[in-house]
Amino acid sequence: MGCSASFHHRGTTKNRSPISVSLGLKNLSVPLSRKTKITLKESWKLVEPVKSEAGKAMFMRLFETHPNIQDTFPTFKGVSLDELMNSRSLYLHAKRVMAAVENTINALDDGEVLLESLTSLGRRHQVWFVREEHFKVVGEALLWTLQDMLDTKCTNEVTLAWTELYNFITKTMLRGIPNNNVDK
Repeated sequence: MGCSASFHHRGTTKNRSPISVSLGLKNLSVPLSRKTKITLKESWKLVEPVKSEAGKAMFMRLFETHPNIQDTFPTFKGVSLDELMNSRSLYLHAKRVMAAVENTINALDDGEVLLESLTSLGRRHQVWFVREEHFKVVGEALLWTLQDMLDTKCTNEVTLAWTELYNFITKTMLRGIPNNNVDK
């Protein structure tokens, strides 16, 4: 996940974006229950004030548990974890990722915008050869971060809601990446 600008850039063709038309996304809803959406929005309220720190913690956890993933980020390649922890590059990337998470939460009730944005975000990640297994380890790091930051407020219901959302994000972003072997 990356740039939050993906949620604000929407070209139109007769009041419909070309992405929506080509992917058949018009009038679609996000396949999450109302209860799940409420759980996500409520838990996000607790993370939002510290979202940049959460993003950094997520990436540090990711790189600690899967050091090979760090080399897939050109800016972070060969940088020690100690240096990375205080680097402006990590801060800025974490901030963009968490802005994308926030935009996802804010768009939960607008399936067209959300599906279009996540598919576009996936397309933009194609240049880094992002694969499904990358999403899996990022998802693990995200859940660990939420559990760490929310502590006792990270109930089973919250964990399940974020897992369901992250699986949806992954599937949708991978649709934007050709040859990713995800069911379309």
